[in-house]
Amino acid sequence: MYRDILKNADYRKLLFADVINEFGDSIDGIAFTWLTYQFSGSASLSALVLAANRLPTVIFQPLFSPITDRLPKRPVMAICDFIRAALVGIFLLLFLTDSLQAWMFLAFSFAMNTVESFRIPAGAGMLPQLLSKEKYEKASSLIRSACMAMDLAGTALGGVIVAFSMEIAFAIDLCTFVLSGLLILAMQFRGAVHSPNEQKGYFAELKGGFLYLAKNRLFLLIVTGAVLFNSIGAIMGSVMAPYISDVFHGGSETLSFFSICNTVGLLLAFTFYPKISEKFSYRVQFLSGYAAVAVAYTGLVLIPALGWLRFPAAGILMFGWAIINGVTSSFFSVKFVQIVEPDYLGQAAAVFNSTGSCFAPLTAAAVAGVVAFLPIEAVLLIGAAAAAVVFVILVRLKICYALNKEEKTAIMEETETIGAD
Repeated sequence: MYRDILKNADYRKLLFADVINEFGDSIDGIAFTWLTYQFSGSASLSALVLAANRLPTVIFQPLFSPITDRLPKRPVMAICDFIRAALVGIFLLLFLTDSLQAWMFLAFSFAMNTVESFRIPAGAGMLPQLLSKEKYEKASSLIRSACMAMDLAGTALGGVIVAFSMEIAFAIDLCTFVLSGLLILAMQFRGAVHSPNEQKGYFAELKGGFLYLAKNRLFLLIVTGAVLFNSIGAIMGSVMAPYISDVFHGGSETLSFFSICNTVGLLLAFTFYPKISEKFSYRVQFLSGYAAVAVAYTGLVLIPALGWLRFPAAGILMFGWAIINGVTSSFFSVKFVQIVEPDYLGQAAAVFNSTGSCFAPLTAAAVAGVVAFLPIEAVLLIGAAAAAVVFVILVRLKICYALNKEEKTAIMEETETIGAD
């Protein structure tokens, strides 16, 4: 199926670089999350680190995109990999010399993801220049599936490696960044650098996206839905380590187990989404994500009382939750492209990505303050209640039924309604 695109040597190098990167990131995710809580014993710090992790995506990625469009992609990606390797090396050195302080976890998380926010736009612009348009979708699918599989492998090994040696976990992460950078540099592709006159500025693109927010109600619904979905989902990410340690009474291997169940569920949802979409309407796909969050958060509060059965019960819950989350996330990606006219897709994408992610760090920061006064269980129940309220509100909105209509028809009807107002 993929033989034709794998004949392209530069594509193979890009694929391997991304896969290696994903493997290192998955191990680092386990190690850094667990070390943060074990170092401080503070659920607030864990939540703040998540906020520091997400902020660069919101703040810098839209700002960096116009810059990377004007720079050669290959050296930008390689330099970013080497910078991240250096940051991991500095962090590992501080850990080995017992010099780490709480603020450093925030600083390194923010710095690492700031660099990544520069690399991601460069990587996104690389693939279309390596392959023809008709091969792009297949090539993108292979990279996504391979990275998901490697994330699963890294997550499975991450808990074991962290339990054995935290130093080895960070050393592996460092090596993956170096290897990724070397693979990128080994590419023969040079690529064209666009002059500023060939492109619109960032603020012009952002303005186009905001015009869609004002004129296209379906677009507004999707953006609002993504904001709420990501924000409520960020609650669990903010308290994952303290929940596993203090409520579930598990260790780093339990964090790895949870992550594996989540990754497998997402992988299955992404793989079979076209078939799933044939069985369930877009409205159902949209609403099911919020219902799943409410059920999952409530279940996570109740499961620790099951004794040894809590492990299989939690595995089933995380797996099922991940499948529904994967379906809802895929819905957002597919429907967003359908309801935005091609001429405005690039402009609207900047707003969709940044707005869809912007409230997750704020939620994480809020959770950091709340967990200082409330137990983890109470925080999860608040999240369940919020998801249930959003679900009830969306069920009653008539505009949600327009999600099931033909794209052009729905857009025209919404536009006419706005004009009539």
